[in-house]
Amino acid sequence: MSAIARKSLVPAIKHTWSIQRPLLAQCKAPVQSAALKSTSLIHTRWNSSTSAPTESKEQGSKYSATTKKIVLGLAKAMGYYSTGSTAIKASHSLYNTCAQQMELNKDFYIKECNLPDNFQSWFSVTQLHVWMLMVHLRAEGQGKLYIQELVNRFFEDAEARIRDHGISQQKVINSYIKDLLAQFHGGVVAYDEGMCKDDPVLAAALWRNLFAISSNNAT
Repeated sequence: MSAIARKSLVPAIKHTWSIQRPLLAQCKAPVQSAALKSTSLIHTRWNSSTSAPTESKEQGSKYSATTKKIVLGLAKAMGYYSTGSTAIKASHSLYNTCAQQMELNKDFYIKECNLPDNFQSWFSVTQLHVWMLMVHLRAEGQGKLYIQELVNRFFEDAEARIRDHGISQQKVINSYIKDLLAQFHGGVVAYDEGMCKDDPVLAAALWRNLFAISSNNAT
């Protein structure tokens, strides 16, 4: 993402965080970070006493406790286990799950929901799934950081898709990103309000941010 687009992203997301309702913190379904799996895997491989079938007993124990301690210490010093690093790594797989929903359920969104098959539909559907994941992440201890990285991945992907449509002038791209940020911010506020109030309010938010696209396309 361009430097200008990144600068515009941070304040918008910070403002989004400020509107969270107390109810969101009571979420009972915390999300397990994908990055924690990779961290656990490293610890398992270092601490495992099982050697490969072709290795001798001496080869299986060639890493001393001191060596393991030094390597793990270097990994921490290089930021491998830092919260920020973990959030960045986890955000890629988390975001990919959201970004795939439009394609995986294309018949439903295009045929059943009558959404146009275009960039705006992809953005609106992906935004809805990103928001749902954000609600879960808010219950996590470091949820704010994970949400920031998740949204960063969203807008990096959005910019890449804009370029794929043949738009290469940075000034034009920045203008699109600015508009998308406004849409995202408005959508998050509307969905939060709907979740904390009642079904009619949430239904209205879905209509404005998702299903109204089909009406606008028809006109």
